[in-house]
Amino acid sequence: MEYTASTGLKIAAPFLYRAYLSCHALQARKPQLLKALDCSEAALRDPGYQLDDIAIARLCAAARDELNCTDIHAEIGGKMVPQGFSDRGFTAFFQPSFGEALLDLVAEQRLGGEEPVAKILSLSSGDRLVWNPGEATAPDLVHILFSLVHQCGELLAAGRFKTVKAAHFAHRRPDGFRGFPSADSGRDPIPCHFNRPSTYLEYHHMAMTMPIQRHNPAIITAVRKQETSFARARFERQNIAKLTYEYLLYLLDKSGLSLDAAARTFGMAERTLRRKLVSEGISYRQLLEQVRRDTCHLYFLEGTRNLSEISAKLGYSELSAFTRAYTSWYGHPPSQDTGNAIALAA
Repeated sequence: MEYTASTGLKIAAPFLYRAYLSCHALQARKPQLLKALDCSEAALRDPGYQLDDIAIARLCAAARDELNCTDIHAEIGGKMVPQGFSDRGFTAFFQPSFGEALLDLVAEQRLGGEEPVAKILSLSSGDRLVWNPGEATAPDLVHILFSLVHQCGELLAAGRFKTVKAAHFAHRRPDGFRGFPSADSGRDPIPCHFNRPSTYLEYHHMAMTMPIQRHNPAIITAVRKQETSFARARFERQNIAKLTYEYLLYLLDKSGLSLDAAARTFGMAERTLRRKLVSEGISYRQLLEQVRRDTCHLYFLEGTRNLSEISAKLGYSELSAFTRAYTSWYGHPPSQDTGNAIALAA
């Protein structure tokens, strides 16, 4: 398992994996998408794997051909809106302010390596979320990211204040562009301007300082603590336990939780992965249990989901399996630790 050094703007494979799943959810066929990427689905699950931004352009080209649609970025971005703690950027919904939430959302997408790809520029007329990379970037990536940011921003605002005033792009107007968001969304279109000196989303005055209704500092603290479980030093690419923890975290409510699937992702035999983990003092089953327990804690802090939904989000096929696991962790069933409404809903 070797990772090449990053040069220029890179896309973390899990971001491309979510875009790939979004295209499939829109009815694009997986074999055609993977052929365009020249990459296996297993490789896209690897949190340590990176691709050039041109990969997103190839994916979008294949999706456009599959769907016979010229403008798909808003739909792809909409399918990538985080729904739970196994989706990158979900903690943005618990940040204290709108601006902090947007920066956290973008940072969690892991674009561009260690350099932030967006920054907030405050002006008297309104703040801007500015696309930061100096080098040219595939327009498909910018459009998908801005669509994701805009749609998450609308959820964060919850109708309490206006968000995006206009979108500005340094590249030319893409062929077939129908608006931002898409003309089929049912929402009023945002003015879009092309061939500008820089790329940014222009926000209404004071939007960035608006408080977030769902702000929960306990969740932010718990997430940061969880991140230390898989945070690798800059050159620490071979810590397989940390890599596997991160791999499992972002697949809990998806597919690929088996040891065999993880081994394929990391390009090794199942017994090799098992041996490497044991040499680092932990088994695959223990790692999966740790990830589930840590993430379960986050859902209980969130306090808005019933036990059946939490069970599914943690990758359990049945509520009874989750109940047994929880009881083994804490010595009592989960219903004792939930609010009455949540327990009854389960």
